[in-house]
Amino acid sequence: MRTAADVARRQGRLWRAMGPVVACTPAVSALAGRPLADYPVVRPEALRDGFDDWNTLGLTRSETEAAALAGETGGSGEVRPGIVAGFSSGSSGRPGLFVTSAAERAGWVGHILARLLPADTLLRPTRIALCLRADNRLYGDVERAGPIRFLFVGLDVPAPERFERLRAFAPDVLIAPTQVLADLARRTDKPWPLHRLFYGAEPMGEAERGWITTALGARPDPIYQATEGFLGAACPLGALHLNEDVLIIEREPVPGTNRFLPIVTDLRRTTQPMIRIRLPDLLEPLAAPCPCGSPLTAVHSVEGRLDDLWRWPGAVICPREVEAAASAALGPEQDWRAVATPGGVTVEADPDRVEVARSAVATLLAAHGVEAPATAGGQPKQDDIKRRRVRWSDG
Repeated sequence: MRTAADVARRQGRLWRAMGPVVACTPAVSALAGRPLADYPVVRPEALRDGFDDWNTLGLTRSETEAAALAGETGGSGEVRPGIVAGFSSGSSGRPGLFVTSAAERAGWVGHILARLLPADTLLRPTRIALCLRADNRLYGDVERAGPIRFLFVGLDVPAPERFERLRAFAPDVLIAPTQVLADLARRTDKPWPLHRLFYGAEPMGEAERGWITTALGARPDPIYQATEGFLGAACPLGALHLNEDVLIIEREPVPGTNRFLPIVTDLRRTTQPMIRIRLPDLLEPLAAPCPCGSPLTAVHSVEGRLDDLWRWPGAVICPREVEAAASAALGPEQDWRAVATPGGVTVEADPDRVEVARSAVATLLAAHGVEAPATAGGQPKQDDIKRRRVRWSDG
């Protein structure tokens, strides 16, 4: 595919082929054969609550959750022969529950390897390390895709042990959340022998990206993966491109910003269809086409959720602006957090540096005409699973 028109034609062909899948999906079966625009936009929470109606095999949530739990404790994770269940990382509330067939897993492995690895990688032994909340068959299948050695290190592994295991493995490719890469950067004393480095699940500011690049010896590039599918990956130049070769991604504008929320339709999933799922992720298109020449839409890395926007009457401040201001004041290696409410912002950082961070946030508020005060808090509070530095609370 060389042009956006090529992408659109492929999407149309794949969508038309989805008719039989739609007909077997109770939640939307009555709409089979209709244009995509006729389908309702669905929030992830509704998809999870209505799991029984959003799969084509008559699976129930209870039996699928049981299989997913078994998969995290050494079992196969199979809910039916060849059908594997698993959980997402579960950043808030109930984790997302997914099911995949053997064909879907094979397609995912091929797609992710093609998008993330150099073209000649599969021709030579390659070591891939992955840090996530829990392992599942989807990731283990990567090791059967060629001369690949695969290491999974759970986020529950203590940080010193995680560091030692990863250094001993000496991965060619490492995929981990931002907070893990930051911890590795603080502990390391020399660059790692990495060919590619990827981050996902959590935002990463440009200053932090530069610091980690220097410490680990490879530029961390974004990967966009969710319960709803493999949504995007970085090109060789480091820009995040949406996987529109297998997805239709509609854009819901976010008022007061140039951001949008993605409404995702996966054109290849047949076991658990994803049709017009509205994700709460804030995406910002690049100001100019990516120099790599790909016809797939290029966006900045995910900077947070819709709920992370700071909003007061007449003013909206995006997480990327807060990240840039705080990191410029503190330095990219420092940990911090800023939580806004209608009444003001509390900035958390090391006691010796918190006033510097507070002053930077106060300057940002003033630049937007926001009269709410910025106050200094204590040490940054640790989030349960995913790091969220910039947050909004209604009270």
